Amino acid sequence: MESPRTLPQGKYETSLSTAFSNIFEFNTVNTTTVVMDMELWRTALDLTYGLRENFDVKIEIPFIGNTGGFLDSLVQTYHNAFGLPNGGRELVNHNSFTYRTTQNGTTLNNYSKGFGLSDIVLRFKYDATDTLNTPVKIAIAPYLKLPTGLRSKGFGSGFFDGGVSFLGQKTWKKVSFTTHLGFVITGDQKNLTPIQKHGFFSFGQSIEWRLWKGFSPIIQLTGNTAAFKNTDAKELSQIVLDLNVGFAGSVPVKIAWIDELFYQWSFSEDVMGSGPSVDFSILFRGGIRY
Repeated sequence: MESPRTLPQGKYETSLSTAFSNIFEFNTVNTTTVVMDMELWRTALDLTYGLRENFDVKIEIPFIGNTGGFLDSLVQTYHNAFGLPNGGRELVNHNSFTYRTTQNGTTLNNYSKGFGLSDIVLRFKYDATDTLNTPVKIAIAPYLKLPTGLRSKGFGSGFFDGGVSFLGQKTWKKVSFTTHLGFVITGDQKNLTPIQKHGFFSFGQSIEWRLWKGFSPIIQLTGNTAAFKNTDAKELSQIVLDLNVGFAGSVPVKIAWIDELFYQWSFSEDVMGSGPSVDFSILFRGGIRY
């Protein structure tokens, strides 16, 4: 979840993020069946530039790899240790790969393993705090997702998607509260037309505590309303809710043209087991500002 703060005019930010995610949805008894048993590896290069003191633009270039298995045993052990629901994980073999959705016996999608470029995202952000004269920092961030990923491989939607996020942040002493509310508009995905909605809401709340200089623990809850319709599969028809915990920080430096180094690490867990959503994910992000 982004901060409402923007880059100063003329400044740049470059970052690389990578996330390994275990995804598991298993529903084979209704008219709409969902089987997603895989690992997703997503790596993205972000480039941000401050166009004005309160306005910046970012381009995200992501790559996606679909594979199967290597996190299954770890997730199963973690779930058993904390008494978390398996959602049918015990009914299938570990180290397997399936990515398929059907309705009334018709296959809507059935993807295989692969790696490639996903959909590039162009995002603008306007810090409206001074304009609105509010005690809480507020920003508006519209974005456009370009159909650069191959739909046939499951790397992209094949259509332009867009949305807008409203970001708010209030800092009290060493604690920052950040709120996100957004709306996403999705293009028509040919294979999923019978069950697809063309819009849904997203939301989130995070708390960051600046414990030491350059180190801040973060806890965050994010989610979205259902993105599908006309389905009796709870994995597609219910709200998505994820809990994220981790830490982040930034360190001022004066090395050549670099002003600041920053990093972020987080772990996420699917709270409700519906969506579909990522069941278990580990993310690392690092970058420079200059």
